Amino acid sequence: MSGYYRKILNSVICFYVCVITTVMIIFFVYYDAYGNYMSTMLKPKTEKAQHYAELNKTAEHNWTVFFGDSLTELCDTQKYYPEIPNHNRGISGDTTQGMLSRLDDNVINIEPSTVVFLGGINDIGHGTAIDTLLSNIDKILARITECLPECEILVQSLYPVNPHKKPAFLNAVGIRTNEAVLSVNAVLPEICSKYDATYINIHDLLTDENGNLNKHYTADGLHINADGYKIVTKEIKRYL
Repeated sequence: MSGYYRKILNSVICFYVCVITTVMIIFFVYYDAYGNYMSTMLKPKTEKAQHYAELNKTAEHNWTVFFGDSLTELCDTQKYYPEIPNHNRGISGDTTQGMLSRLDDNVINIEPSTVVFLGGINDIGHGTAIDTLLSNIDKILARITECLPECEILVQSLYPVNPHKKPAFLNAVGIRTNEAVLSVNAVLPEICSKYDATYINIHDLLTDENGNLNKHYTADGLHINADGYKIVTKEIKRYL
């Protein structure tokens, strides 16, 4: 083989080695952040909503339903709330509009005794207006109250984010800011009062001295880890 073609072959081999190495690094970064939930998070939201709708055809009624986005989906509610019969209806990447759209099929039709709601952080991540986000939450609570007047509604505050916690190849926080989070949390108690729902201030339990999500509770600045969920669980159990 001539020196010219050997150089080409070496360049091609080097290129593919770099590509494979980069893919492996990205994989391990994501796996380190999300563990076994990584493949679950990547599934299409519509597919998950349909799956929950199918599960609800035979699901137990009068249980607690945890309803939200990835912060709910990544919480193993069977593990953290073993004494409370519950269904997890969280979908990674979901917005308040998405939750409103799937509310009937994923939550209301199994007539839960309690709904633990958490939503809105992805709206901020998509640049949705705060007023629109809050209006959707208002509609969700109104719908639950209308269809299930005996259902207890617990509304979690939005969790803080940490824009400084960014693993390589992973910017989970995006355009989300703690200023936007606080703007939402400031109005949530007022919306809750309209529907006799209980507002739970999780936000302040997860912040550091600078108002960011404590780095000890997160791997990517947005989602919380097991230590974070222990704190959240302890607080929510006070209301269940």
